Amino acid sequence: MENKAAFLNSKGTPLSIQQAHLAQPEVHEVLIRNHAVAINPVDYKIQDTGVLVCEWPYILGEDIAGEVVEVGSAVTSFQKGDRVVAFALNIVTQSQANGGFQLYTATAASMVSLIPEKVAFTDAVVLPLGLATASGALFSTEYLGIDPPRAAEPIPTENKKKLVLIWGGASSVGSCAIQLCAAAGLTVLTTVSPKNTNYAKDLGAAEAFDYNDSAVVKNLEEAALGKEIIGAYDAISSEASLAACVDFLHAVGGGKLSLTLTNTKLPDLPEGVTVVAGRPPLQGPDGGEPIWRQVYKDFLGAGLQNGKLKAKPDAFVLKGGLGRLQEGLDLVRTGVSAKKIVVELMS
Repeated sequence: MENKAAFLNSKGTPLSIQQAHLAQPEVHEVLIRNHAVAINPVDYKIQDTGVLVCEWPYILGEDIAGEVVEVGSAVTSFQKGDRVVAFALNIVTQSQANGGFQLYTATAASMVSLIPEKVAFTDAVVLPLGLATASGALFSTEYLGIDPPRAAEPIPTENKKKLVLIWGGASSVGSCAIQLCAAAGLTVLTTVSPKNTNYAKDLGAAEAFDYNDSAVVKNLEEAALGKEIIGAYDAISSEASLAACVDFLHAVGGGKLSLTLTNTKLPDLPEGVTVVAGRPPLQGPDGGEPIWRQVYKDFLGAGLQNGKLKAKPDAFVLKGGLGRLQEGLDLVRTGVSAKKIVVELMS
């Protein structure tokens, strides 16, 4: 086997396709031959600014899907030939072996999930980072503390009386957040552009509102009447969206606002409204697996199989291998809605 990668040699430079070391999986890792990789906004932000990079050259990419070709000595849940989707952890580990923009990626088995034969690699690959980010913000006790869904278990009856607001439901993270909350049995309100109203409802939102409407907060408040408010999750985290979420929570009597981007200026917080922010924790409160890894194990693969989880947003596929990755980054940089840019490495 021979490996190639799209290296980022320094900030502000285009990707460079070069030969790369072919890693062997560590004891708790699997080695995946990538068939498809997806591009996230964090990738172009790293390219532009060098943020999060400890050592150059760097291999971008968090979302991968492909075939297992090797397993570490302690791995029993996967075997060679398995079709999988995975979160590539270079953004955490700073190890080139764990970067996604290459032909072969090693990653922790706990961040890997089997995918059904009926789901294409180019579809499944839209999920990993969005699902992990949304899971941490919604289900971690440090954040909103919602009980996560399990694909094989019925929805608790009491959850149907509870409501959560997802601001930015057509984004990659927002699309995952809607589905996770709907699968947990919650009533979901969300905001999108008018063209994405049906998209959000298809994902499980009870109602979807135009975020540019001057009456959006009032409309959300009216839609929430009679429900127990769990809180709000802002998947966009702009100054305008944060202010609107705070206004909504204040109007309904207070609550928690969860967000994972901490560099946006927060509005003044009225009494009863609190903000929980930061990166999703890498460990659970007892030192065990964080909640987003549990979601991978209990929901991702099984949810794709039984229909409780859809591979959304839809993939916009660029064929042609690693050489299309820079083009994909440039597309994401211009902004996409209800779509995710995916590069097919192997059909």
